[in-house]
Amino acid sequence: MQPDLSPHLHTVECNKLVELMYRCFDEHPIKRYIGECSFWDEAVWQCTKKERIWRRDNNPKYGKRFVELKHLPEDYYTPILHKLKSDGLLNTDSNNGCKI
Repeated sequence: MQPDLSPHLHTVECNKLVELMYRCFDEHPIKRYIGECSFWDEAVWQCTKKERIWRRDNNPKYGKRFVELKHLPEDYYTPILHKLKSDGLLNTDSNNGCKI
């Protein structure tokens, strides 16, 4: 089960993967149920897991959180994020807010 995929809760990199997953869902409305989009689903899951690990490792035990995660550090990139960055499809300079 995926976590809440609202854009304001995740990094720019994971939001790009979520966008690609939803685009796959739109392009293959029936095939998505038989695994057509499972590659993107797995990529989103891995990215949100890396976010969770980064937040856990950098969260102070006590006190106020001073660091907000807008971009995932490259040390925490998954292989698909490295590939998207090398292909030029991952634009980390844009500020994508909530689309409501």
